[in-house]
Amino acid sequence: MHRIAIWLAALGVLCLASNISPSLAAEQTAPALAAQRVAGPGILVIAHRGDCRVAPENTLPAFASALKAGADLVELDYYHSADGVPVVCHDADLDRTTNATALWGGTKLKLSSKNLTELRQLDAGSWFGQRFAGTRIPTLAEALDTIQAGSMTLVERKDGDPATCIELLKQKKLLDRVVVQSFDWDYLAECRRLAPKLTMAALGDKKLDSARLDKIAKTGASVVAWENKNTDASTIAVIHARGWKAWVWTVDDPARIGQLVEAKIDGIITNRPSQTRAAVRAARPGQ
Repeated sequence: MHRIAIWLAALGVLCLASNISPSLAAEQTAPALAAQRVAGPGILVIAHRGDCRVAPENTLPAFASALKAGADLVELDYYHSADGVPVVCHDADLDRTTNATALWGGTKLKLSSKNLTELRQLDAGSWFGQRFAGTRIPTLAEALDTIQAGSMTLVERKDGDPATCIELLKQKKLLDRVVVQSFDWDYLAECRRLAPKLTMAALGDKKLDSARLDKIAKTGASVVAWENKNTDASTIAVIHARGWKAWVWTVDDPARIGQLVEAKIDGIITNRPSQTRAAVRAARPGQ
């Protein structure tokens, strides 16, 4: 109690000096809660695989760049290594974004066929640019540490059981400070059973009809993140009618961003977080 009193007193002095209300100052200094960020009135700019046009996707440099760009959330993808460690990568195969073929020979080398020690040998940066040579595939734990230091993680599960993810988030005290999304709605439902307070997004890429909406309702997700080409004003409206937030993936074009803002989108997953922020502000001044 004594420490709390000291903190409140210090906060009051800070507020008087900066002309900020104590309640607003407390909100700005407290760690962000995922449910609050998702429920807020602003349009969230979400960096897809990190700042993936500036640094190699799904790597710590890309996540650090997304933080500098001011992304509201930073999205990543994860699989499990052969020894069960959640590892960040978009593709099931290692070929596109690492030197796996050069190192081990062959093609279509599955991430899940290699243990963490083997995966640590890979160069996940040279394909993007020589200055990123030697960049390693991060574990989900490492990625969380980097992103949560200055933003919020949008964890997309590509493969892996719900219990492992939930246990990691629990160990890091992040169950209420990240958003988890997946195309596998059964995975989301199990995550909700294991962690009732977890904030989740249901991913989709088909026509959003009433049957799919009913299935999403069973997951406990509070966000529907839908593919750009199948998202329009009516799609957003039916999502809102269910009491959920509407996000769209993946959008970089400023004109399209303007259309989505007009249609009342709540979040935009983008490869260009800085430019998307500017486009959102142009379409909605004061955002």
